[in-house]
Amino acid sequence: MTASSSRSATRRVAMAMRRALARSRERLGNGVLLLAVSGGADSMAMLLACAEVGIRTRRRMIAAHFSHGLRPTADRRERASVRRAAQSLGVPFTSGAAQSPSNEAGAREARYRFLAGAAAEHDAVAIFTAHTQDDQAETVLLRLTRGSGLRGAGAIRECSERSVDGQTLTLLRPLLHVTRADTESVCAEAGIRPAHDATNRSLRYARNRVRLRVLRELTELNPHVRAALAGFAERAADDDALLDQLAAGAVSEVEERSGASVSWPKSALRALPPALLPRVLERAWRSLHGDGATLGHQKLAQAAHVVARGGRLSLGRDGEMQVGPGPLAWMTVEREQ
Repeated sequence: MTASSSRSATRRVAMAMRRALARSRERLGNGVLLLAVSGGADSMAMLLACAEVGIRTRRRMIAAHFSHGLRPTADRRERASVRRAAQSLGVPFTSGAAQSPSNEAGAREARYRFLAGAAAEHDAVAIFTAHTQDDQAETVLLRLTRGSGLRGAGAIRECSERSVDGQTLTLLRPLLHVTRADTESVCAEAGIRPAHDATNRSLRYARNRVRLRVLRELTELNPHVRAALAGFAERAADDDALLDQLAAGAVSEVEERSGASVSWPKSALRALPPALLPRVLERAWRSLHGDGATLGHQKLAQAAHVVARGGRLSLGRDGEMQVGPGPLAWMTVEREQ
C-alpha cells in the first residue's frame, strides 16, 4: 500500500471538512472552532482529519471532550485517548465532566452545557459535531415514522443554532457527506481503536432498531440507501426554507406584531394556499415564544380550521388564536407582569 492510499479515508474526511468550512465561511470568518470529540469513531475521525485540513485551519481548532460520569474507568480511558490524538496533531485540548442523567435527553443537555461553557471560554465561533451520513439516514427514517412534515424530513442541518442557558451556539456538522465506514477507516489508518458504546447494540432504543434492522433491510433493496435518504433530507430542507420565505413574504405587508400578539386581516389568512397558512401561524408562534417553539401538526390543523370558520382556540403555554366577527385574526400570549 502506498503512503498516499494509506491515508485515503483521512483525506476524504478532511476534504468534507474543508468544504463545510467554505460553505460557512461568511458566518465563521477566521474564528476559533471547537471540535466536540467523544472518542467514538465519528468524532475521532473528525479530529484525526485535522492532519489534512491545512495548518492554518488546524491552528484555529480546539478539541473538547466531555465525560458523563456514568462509566468512570471508560471515561478516563476515552479522555486520555482524545488528549493523545489532539496532542499528536498540535491541537489544543480541553475537557469537562459531570454526573449526567442516565437518560439520553438529559445526557445531551449536560454535554451541550459543557460545550457552551468551553465555547465561551475559548471565544469559539462554532462547535463542530461529527454527525455522519448514517446519522442523517437514521434521523430521516425516525422522523418520517413519527409523522414529521417537510421540516422534520430535513432532519440534521449542516449548520444550525442552539440556545443553551441563554447562549446561542452555532453548530457545524461537516461530516454529513461522510459515511460511518469512512470514519472507521480513518481510525484504522491512524492505528487508533475508537471507543465503542455497548448500548449502541441494544434494541431497546429506537435509533438502534433503525440502524440494526430497518436500514439493513433497506440496504438489500438499495445498497446506496443511506446516500439516498441523506439526499432526500437536503432537498426537503431546501424546500422547507423556500416555503418559509414564501410564507414570510405572503403576509409581510399585513402582519402586525407586538410583544404579546400577532394579527392579520382574516381575509389575508383565508386567501393563503394550504401549504403556507400553517407556516405563517408557526412563524407567529415562534415570534412569541422563541425560535425553538412549535405548535405541532394537530394544533396547526385546528388553528387553520379556526381561521376558516372563526372562533377561539387555546394554543397552550398561555396562547390563544382568535378569529372574531370583525376583520382581524389574532394570535396572543399572556406575559407575566
